[in-house]
Amino acid sequence: MELHIDEKRLLKIFQDQGKEEFNLEELENYMPKEKILRVSLWLKGKGLVDSEEKIRKIVKIAKNDEFPERKIAKYLKEHNLSEIEIKNLKDILPKEEINAALGAIKRKNIAKIERGKIIFENLDYDDDEEKLLEKIKDGLNLDNLDEEEKKIVDILRKRGFVKIDEEKKITIKLTEKGKEFIKKPIEIEEEITQLTRDIIISGKWKKAYIRPYDVKIPTKPVYPAKIHPLTRIIREVKEILLAMGFKEVKSPIVETEFWNFDMLFEPQDHPAREMQDTFFLKYPKEGEIPKDLLNSVKKVHERCWKYKFNEDISKRLILRTHTTSSSIRYLASLSEEEKEKPHKVFCIDRVFRNEAIDYKHLPEFYQCEGIIMGEDVNFNNLIGVLKEFLKRLGFEKVRFRPAYFPFTEPSLEAEVYLEGRGWLEILGAGIFRPEVLEPIGIKKPVLAWGIGFSRLAMLRFGLKDIRDLHKNDLDWLKRV
Repeated sequence: MELHIDEKRLLKIFQDQGKEEFNLEELENYMPKEKILRVSLWLKGKGLVDSEEKIRKIVKIAKNDEFPERKIAKYLKEHNLSEIEIKNLKDILPKEEINAALGAIKRKNIAKIERGKIIFENLDYDDDEEKLLEKIKDGLNLDNLDEEEKKIVDILRKRGFVKIDEEKKITIKLTEKGKEFIKKPIEIEEEITQLTRDIIISGKWKKAYIRPYDVKIPTKPVYPAKIHPLTRIIREVKEILLAMGFKEVKSPIVETEFWNFDMLFEPQDHPAREMQDTFFLKYPKEGEIPKDLLNSVKKVHERCWKYKFNEDISKRLILRTHTTSSSIRYLASLSEEEKEKPHKVFCIDRVFRNEAIDYKHLPEFYQCEGIIMGEDVNFNNLIGVLKEFLKRLGFEKVRFRPAYFPFTEPSLEAEVYLEGRGWLEILGAGIFRPEVLEPIGIKKPVLAWGIGFSRLAMLRFGLKDIRDLHKNDLDWLKRV
């Protein structure tokens, strides 16, 4: 049987060490890992070795930080206290850790929560979760833990303190045929990996083994520098829209309520303007707005919504809650001559909403807004454009259903179908209401739609928690 020189080298390790099996880590003392995997495949095809692969789940530390409940206990101990009012936890913990601390205190029963206070009987309490974290500091096989410890690991994983990585353990062992083969002495011949002029002229190649080249052999993974997945999606969407004839527009991140809400026919007492949804600037509090346009918008609001329009509210500065303000600014900037022409524009940029952070909500995210203005455009055109846009994004199955948005009528939501997950909402769209366009003197229909990149990223990369997109997990960034 003719063997490659590397096949002989690998078999000779078994012969010299007098062993019938090795795990991959042991063999790496003699040969590079990629070469071992490649050569073992060749020998497996010739029936000389066999391999066995086991996957181990390794629990590793995800973040080195104290539990928020322990931070509270330490604070009380340092200040010679045994209790604290819940409303004062903001002086000890970041806002996002307060609920986690309260939940952990109840679950572990390490203190009483009564009448808005946390009362500790023992500030030096034992904590099984802390003990397990110490135990797995350098990594621990999940299979080596008992059921109670596995439950604790699951809690720690949900709290973001540990992560579970999969590691492969590969064992390579001789078959009966391989055991017979290594009973005879194995001679290592000279090998030529690259033919040169001197080797050909000298005739040396006739006696040496010329190594064949196989493009299918396993090689070492290469992780070159690359663009962040979210940036890749943004660029992809931008290229698709430019190819579909749209042009890009921009607008300020800091907006007045006039451009963000009033121009879009949202009444000044609309819930979306309240503190729970919008970030308001402390300084400066007010911005400038065009007086003539303000008067026109005021008349429309008071005529249609039947309330007293407050100009001071219009001047308040906020972080924009959507990129639709870019579209309405663009339309308002058109000259009378430009209003006679069709327009297709889009904006991709950051927006801000005062949301509680969870698996599908962040206070800052990217959004894409697009509009089409034309003499004869209609609802069917909107559906057709959205179908084409989503198809170019890779979504073949698309359906639409009625929806409500304050500044469009009629309105719709688009859903895409993913195997194993069913129908998922991805964007909202509609035709701008006449009340939106009246103050800026536009009488043509304007189609509008918006898509959030967080939802798109979750669908594209199979994420269940949007926070994973921003964790800078190098292992995930390499794989995705």
